[in-house]
Amino acid sequence: MANIYNTSKVDHHKITIDEETFIKDVDVRYSLTIPFLNRIEGHSVGIVLMNPSRANLEKSDGTVNKLIDFFYDFQLDESYVKDITICNILPVYASNTTSVLAKIRDLHKESMLEKVQKLNENKLAITMKEKRFVVLAWGKPEVKTISNLFYYKEVLRITDLLSITHKDDLYILDIKNANNRFTEHGDPRHAGRAVALKGLKKVYMSELFGLS
Repeated sequence: MANIYNTSKVDHHKITIDEETFIKDVDVRYSLTIPFLNRIEGHSVGIVLMNPSRANLEKSDGTVNKLIDFFYDFQLDESYVKDITICNILPVYASNTTSVLAKIRDLHKESMLEKVQKLNENKLAITMKEKRFVVLAWGKPEVKTISNLFYYKEVLRITDLLSITHKDDLYILDIKNANNRFTEHGDPRHAGRAVALKGLKKVYMSELFGLS
């Protein structure tokens, strides 16, 4: 899939992004908002992924294109989606989790990591506040990359927040041919790689924590 925005669906001149560079070679993206073409009315949807890959104001990536295609046609309560905003558990730009880990370590060495993650949490809270519903789709890092303790500490920042703001309006991706709602580790399934999106499934925090 070409890493460009589909201009028959996306109003690419109105894409907005919140990003900055903290230290050399470590770029951070807090949010990416993609408005759909000729959609003034409709739902505004939030999506929480693992980390930004390549998508920015000028170019998309495979995961973002897949989400665009899905939500452009999606309806809830007989209304279409007018825009999607993508935030992340880890806001560091990288194409794989090994690279994410290296950049996280660089931020830690410069005593910037906690600042970046706290900013990510605060900005996500503001961004998601007005969303009709939020889709959880962060998946799990590859084995022997990001530490589970660190990753789930950051996941808890986000789940604690969303359990207050969107406790009755949380969804996960319904993946074609998936045997279970969640991954084998209990994480919401990610939209990347070779998966095909079939729909959305409502989810509650008790299910995320394996309590129901």
